[in-house]
Amino acid sequence: MLTDAQREKWQRDGYVRLESFFEPAALEGISSFVEDISRWDVSDDKWLMWFEKTTDDRKIISKAENFLDFHDPLRLLLLEDQRIKSAVEDLLDEDSRRLKELLIFHYPDSGGYRPHQDIYHIPHRLPDRMVHAVVAIGIDDSDPDNGGLFFSPGNHKKGVFPMDAGGVIDAEVAERFSWEPIVWKAGDIFIFDDYAPHYSQPNKSNRSRRTLYLVFQRASTGGPTRAEYNVLKRALNPPEGKVADLDNLKLPNGIFYRD
Repeated sequence: MLTDAQREKWQRDGYVRLESFFEPAALEGISSFVEDISRWDVSDDKWLMWFEKTTDDRKIISKAENFLDFHDPLRLLLLEDQRIKSAVEDLLDEDSRRLKELLIFHYPDSGGYRPHQDIYHIPHRLPDRMVHAVVAIGIDDSDPDNGGLFFSPGNHKKGVFPMDAGGVIDAEVAERFSWEPIVWKAGDIFIFDDYAPHYSQPNKSNRSRRTLYLVFQRASTGGPTRAEYNVLKRALNPPEGKVADLDNLKLPNGIFYRD
């Protein structure tokens, strides 16, 4: 599935884009199913949801996790053919297991995410690295104008950078990085090492930048199961409850911000 050039880019930069991974019909289904999830009620024991307050005082969904077990059509569309898993295992050069999934809706007037590494073992207080590859599925076109991602190539090989308690890389460190804007089309996937530094700005455009992320571990490593991870998530980064205070919404994580 992957070319030598794609494997080399993954090794060199810590990320790679696979163009037109999903055909238009499949992409239309993914987009429709994601909109289904955006309208779900808050759950106390199944999926997790976080929200934002817009500049005109509306509540919009910001992030969701642990939803695939409760949406069979979307889970089958993404996972049944195992193409994504095969691509990940080609890059990792070993078997993998899926830890979690999340949706970042990034609707117009949504916030951004400060420079960080997706090093899940740090905020979840685990002794070992538990994630090795993250797959971003582009549901909408993405570019800097609608809050697209910026990555710092090659810095995935340098371990954990200094960060604050919320996971934001120290500003003096991040300012020394070379940042590359990441552009993709709807239907592309973008796979990145969880140590690769990245950020995104608030979406000031009138276009959504919905992205569905699948998070993979190397099979040879330890770490929590999906169920164990979700217990940790609820304890350490609680989702929104059924009664939400618009002025005191739960933060999706420590790197989120709004202007």
